[in-house]
Amino acid sequence: MTNLRSRFQNILTQLKILSDALKEPSEYPKCCLTFHLDGKISCDVLGPLSKEQFLKECKKCRESLKDFVKLVNEWIKRSEEILEYQKTQ
Repeated sequence: MTNLRSRFQNILTQLKILSDALKEPSEYPKCCLTFHLDGKISCDVLGPLSKEQFLKECKKCRESLKDFVKLVNEWIKRSEEILEYQKTQ
């Protein structure tokens, strides 16, 4: 159980880091970007694309991640509520 609890805590920590990074308003995301000599930009998921196209696609990607993190956080909260309820039974 300790190993599972430790893994779960690691997941929560990573989600917190991701959530915090997505909250900060910035033109560029907090991830590994590559700026090419021809003016294009790429990351681990997108590119190489022109700056305008990259920022447009990047915004969509960040919004998807925000939605995912929100969903997972809601699931975690609900799971914690269920566990607390089970302790009282």
